[in-house]
Amino acid sequence: MQFRTNPKGIQNEFAYSGVTPHIIDTLVGERTIRFVEVGRRQALKPTLFFVHGAPGSSDNFFQFMKDARLAELFTMVSVDRPGYGYSGFGQSETSITRQAQSLAPVLARYCQTPTLVIGHSYGGPVAAKLAVLYPQHVSGLMLLAPAIDPANEKKISIAWLGKTPPFRWLTPKSWKVATDEKYSHVQELTNMLPDWQKIKVPVTYIQGTSDRLVPFANLAFARQHIDSCYLKTISLPGEDHFLPWSQQELITQEILLLNQQVKPPLHILACQPKE
Repeated sequence: MQFRTNPKGIQNEFAYSGVTPHIIDTLVGERTIRFVEVGRRQALKPTLFFVHGAPGSSDNFFQFMKDARLAELFTMVSVDRPGYGYSGFGQSETSITRQAQSLAPVLARYCQTPTLVIGHSYGGPVAAKLAVLYPQHVSGLMLLAPAIDPANEKKISIAWLGKTPPFRWLTPKSWKVATDEKYSHVQELTNMLPDWQKIKVPVTYIQGTSDRLVPFANLAFARQHIDSCYLKTISLPGEDHFLPWSQQELITQEILLLNQQVKPPLHILACQPKE
């Protein structure tokens, strides 16, 4: 119920994959941000930067990070968003802007290569915010069933339990953080409305028509607000919200196609990545 994998569990997860995970903590302000990296940056391969939903953690994308085809072509990074996993577990950060700012120092480590940022569910708007705030570090976006439309933010009838004593005291920390994000999400997405036209990189948007958590109307929102010159949308009839697990092969193929569209940012030769 905590939706996170400890370091020993991560090593076990990758034990027979032929891929070695590196677990890295970095201090951003007063919060430690944890991320898992596979592949070595010295090879200057393009980077896949994964941002999970709510609740969740970096382990939501391990199935991609163990994929030999992707590991050969990319350095892959999956972060614990603030409040989840081992990034200040249980300490909510409801601002999408501040979430993006917390992840930016991790993103900047890979500035010498084109980087595709991939966000699922509530990680979708955080991924988009990274592209808006740090266009020099983001070469492409993939949004998987992202919760981006403030007018179609799904209300969950039992969400109030995570806000109300004594139920909040009994609620797992990951669910408390997800509840706090949920209650602020409409206002946060409203604040983001001017941002979507600022995205000037290729965007692949994938969503199922039977998504019960993020309404399919979010796809129409994307078509309305993201420049059509950059946007590719894929609707999956009958598919639900859990695309990273149910549509891994399709997503992998779309990652490869998206990578063919991106161009290295002009700043790359001057970039000095942090170690």
